[in-house]
Amino acid sequence: MLLVEGNTGSQVKYLQYGLRILCFNPKRLDGVFDSNTTSAVKRYQTSRNLSSDGKVGDGTWSKLKSDISPIQTALKEKGYYTGSVDGVAGDETYNALLKFQSDNGLTADGMAGKGTLDKLYASTSSKPLLQLGSTGTYVVELQTKLINLGYSCGDGGADGIFGDDTYRAVRMFQQNNGLSVDGKVGNNTWAKLETATPTTPTTTPLLVLGSSGEAVIRLQKRLLELEYDCGVSGADGKFGTATKNAVIAFQKNNGLRVDGKVGDDTWNKLNSANPVKGSGSNSDLLREGSTGSAVITLQKRLISLGYNCGASGADGNYGRSTKLAVIKFQRINNLSPDGIAGKNTLEKLYSSNAKENDGSADAPIFPSIPVTGNLLEFTIEVISAQEGSYSDMNKTDVLSIGLLQWRASRAYELLLNIRNLNPKSFDAIMAGTTIGNYIIAQNSSPFDTLRPTSLDSDEVDKLKQLLDTEESHQAQDNLKRTDVNEYIEYGKRLGISDEKVLIYFSDCYNQSPSGISRIGKQITNQWSNVSLDDIHNYALQDVYIQNGEKKGLGAFPTRRNTVYDKVSKYSNEADSSLSTFVENMVLYALAEENADRFEGLAAEDRGKENYNKYNKWFPSDQGNAWCACFISWCANKAGILNVSGQLGIVPKSVRVADYLSFYQEQNRFGDKNEYQPKRGDIFIRKSNGASHVGIVTGYDPQTHMYTTIEGNTEDDTVKQKTRSINDSGLTGFGINTPA
Repeated sequence: MLLVEGNTGSQVKYLQYGLRILCFNPKRLDGVFDSNTTSAVKRYQTSRNLSSDGKVGDGTWSKLKSDISPIQTALKEKGYYTGSVDGVAGDETYNALLKFQSDNGLTADGMAGKGTLDKLYASTSSKPLLQLGSTGTYVVELQTKLINLGYSCGDGGADGIFGDDTYRAVRMFQQNNGLSVDGKVGNNTWAKLETATPTTPTTTPLLVLGSSGEAVIRLQKRLLELEYDCGVSGADGKFGTATKNAVIAFQKNNGLRVDGKVGDDTWNKLNSANPVKGSGSNSDLLREGSTGSAVITLQKRLISLGYNCGASGADGNYGRSTKLAVIKFQRINNLSPDGIAGKNTLEKLYSSNAKENDGSADAPIFPSIPVTGNLLEFTIEVISAQEGSYSDMNKTDVLSIGLLQWRASRAYELLLNIRNLNPKSFDAIMAGTTIGNYIIAQNSSPFDTLRPTSLDSDEVDKLKQLLDTEESHQAQDNLKRTDVNEYIEYGKRLGISDEKVLIYFSDCYNQSPSGISRIGKQITNQWSNVSLDDIHNYALQDVYIQNGEKKGLGAFPTRRNTVYDKVSKYSNEADSSLSTFVENMVLYALAEENADRFEGLAAEDRGKENYNKYNKWFPSDQGNAWCACFISWCANKAGILNVSGQLGIVPKSVRVADYLSFYQEQNRFGDKNEYQPKRGDIFIRKSNGASHVGIVTGYDPQTHMYTTIEGNTEDDTVKQKTRSINDSGLTGFGINTPA
């Protein structure tokens, strides 16, 4: 539907009733959509984080109905309303509210303010159902209760907007109190909130980003004792980003679940006799979030050298503009561009040879393009589709693990790579186990015959836990690209020049190097003359019997035929520009619109909100918002993620704020008022309660509309959408290809 200024009729009247009931008074209730109604609609849209255009489309109408429905329910339970609970504020709903107000000594003005709502919901069977997207007084009450119980509702605190942070707080509360964990606040959750008592200073409460008080001070003091950096403010009792980062580092080093939250397991390890220490704190550095005279001095010096610290100038607040100024200074002065004013940066800044801002750090940072191009990406995709997931393990054969089922000595190499990325985390999980001891001692020989059946169930579980860590995902992605590139190069050394044959050859080699040797013998190693059809037929015929079982490449005809079909469709594009890689990300994302997002999840988790393969890949907590995680997943498939071995075009993060920071620091952020987005860019909405990101698929400069493919949409799916560049919630765009 669409209602705009100038329309008339019953639908407009119901709109006006709804706005008035929700205290956005349109002044007239006559069914005429005039300027006062437009103004009321805009105020309502702004309060609900909707595009405030004053027009009532499906989104605004749906939100209005969701706000009216609980009021109808309460009026019905008190006997004032007999109609359907449909969220449409018709005559009966409005008159029922007037009658209720009159009967209860309230001003009968048809506006359900706090006084009216308190009486309306008093002694009814329930308070209103609250869920992701709800807003208003009762959301404020919910958030206040959660915060008082030690749960963080995000930087906005009790802002009356049921966003992602409040959703996570509700789920954590439900989990800790034996309730159904669905993130919705119904009768049982309300009842438990009413009876729950705040934690006392002597306990070890759940602490999360935004928590404060004596327990946070105890946490910070213990972290500082263990040489984890809690930021320049030290033990100030405020659980900010620096404290969360310290907690994450502690959890990684001690083999705990890495979520930045301090629950029972983290408290127990902190207070144990032998926790693993950190690398030390540095209270001399200045960074984002720092304040005071030292920051003012820093800003004045930067400004004197021509670096822009923002409109506020030297205000003593180390914010985003100051961080970006420091990054530019570091780049121009050949320092590590991390935006932190540490010892080396400060020494250079105040030295006589500090370089002024010459503009050389203003150019967008794009990577050089590798010569491997599209062939490598396509081959990786073909092979990956036939193999396992990060935590897969063949339990009947010699140890085979991970994405490409690395076997025996190759499994050893992978595990050694994982440990090299984070020895403390590896040792905390695997120390004392058979495999862990082999890796720590760098003893590879047992892996030639080591079978999972010789390990106890506890060690198998620990190995799976290790394989699902972020370090393991990074190591596997890197090793996969290295291995597949080597398969291709080996094929070239044998004389293969046809790229389709190289792709098919690589999959065969990954499946069975000995199978490739057998084919080589049949063709007397004349690989340069082999066509795709030739190698496919040889592979299908590669079957032999061993111990009563079929072996060889041809023992898996489904795989061979599937690979043949895919390779047949391969197109050799000479273009290996950056846009080719970015386009691959777009295509991967579009393909996910109709894909199974629950692939690889346990049966009991399929269908749960915010449970999907993207969070599993990251790995991020299932149940978390996943729009950013989805983009990182697609970028990883295209080889352009910001991790070792890839191009580093797109950040790896589950946080929208990290996307904004990444593109700003790379000088690749386009303001919505100045930049026209291109296919493959990332749109960024960064605001309280409405943060979201997605991939741009097209832009129409005439209508100022851009099309997208994005994850975590309103129905928890991957979906194509159309958005306006004039949307008030839009921040701008991450630029992924040069102009």
